[in-house]
Amino acid sequence: MGKLVINFHGEWIGDVNLRLGDMTIGRNPACDIVLDDKSVSKKHAAVKTVGLKSTIQDLGSTNGTFIENDRVERHELRHGDTIIIGEYTLIYRDDVNLDAPTFGTGTGAPTAAADSQEKTKVIMGFAHLLGVAGKDKGKRLALVKEEVTIDNPGKSPARIVRTTEGYVLHAQIGPGEPRLNDKPVPPGGQLLKSGDIIEVAGTKFQICK
Repeated sequence: MGKLVINFHGEWIGDVNLRLGDMTIGRNPACDIVLDDKSVSKKHAAVKTVGLKSTIQDLGSTNGTFIENDRVERHELRHGDTIIIGEYTLIYRDDVNLDAPTFGTGTGAPTAAADSQEKTKVIMGFAHLLGVAGKDKGKRLALVKEEVTIDNPGKSPARIVRTTEGYVLHAQIGPGEPRLNDKPVPPGGQLLKSGDIIEVAGTKFQICK
């Protein structure tokens, strides 16, 4: 059986090993692979694996399922095929490494027996920064790491930490230090919400969720 290599805005998220039978893909938490993106339908597509062959089928999604630039209703996957669903790209590979990590809430990869009995839960709702002013205007950075640092030459950097509560901005207080919505960042950090503006060294970034 193969695997899907999943990317979001060009950033590698991880790999998901396929299993025999159907695996649903969509925004609904009940799906086997959950893509947290408004452009993804609640139940968007499904991958059906029989033997060594996998086929992707669109489930009547609003925005469609694509192989490269072609919208498909049903497609037998071949090694290297790129599936586009919303803002995600899922690259099919038939050279699966059984030791590769899989997504889930545990700290390690499940055994083959456990994987055959439990659904693969893949929650990939990563926010990203969009440069709205300054030298990085127009650039995007997906916040896929647990901690992202924004350099602030000559001063303390801004740190964005991903927690179970959400994304928390940490920064020092003082002239030239990072600011949030044109105000100093509170001691202990501030939980970010969509639309917040972070300013570091004259560059402004908007948090997009």
